[in-house]
Amino acid sequence: MDTYIPYNMEKDDGSATHTTRIEQMKKVQQEGLELFIQKNKDYGDAFAKYGVVGVLMRMEDKLQRGISITKNGVHLVSQEGMRDTLIDLHNYAAMALMLLDE
Repeated sequence: MDTYIPYNMEKDDGSATHTTRIEQMKKVQQEGLELFIQKNKDYGDAFAKYGVVGVLMRMEDKLQRGISITKNGVHLVSQEGMRDTLIDLHNYAAMALMLLDE
């Protein structure tokens, strides 16, 4: 059963909205899936080469990038901000789970 947690009860025009955290999660997951599909075309199954440990190492790189962006406002990769970094972390976690499930 879905538990709905409203996070924004008014739009700019004052009308009520029933957007939920679950809907937000679905949007984030869809965005992550679309990025995964695009990168998978470019890189294939390269993430599996070093197994879960390799994915965890990539996650560490992304965590360090996120820390740098947060502390210094530094974007080490052109146009890659905190949101992009977090979507990548989302996908890396999913990839690690896929490897564990094999």
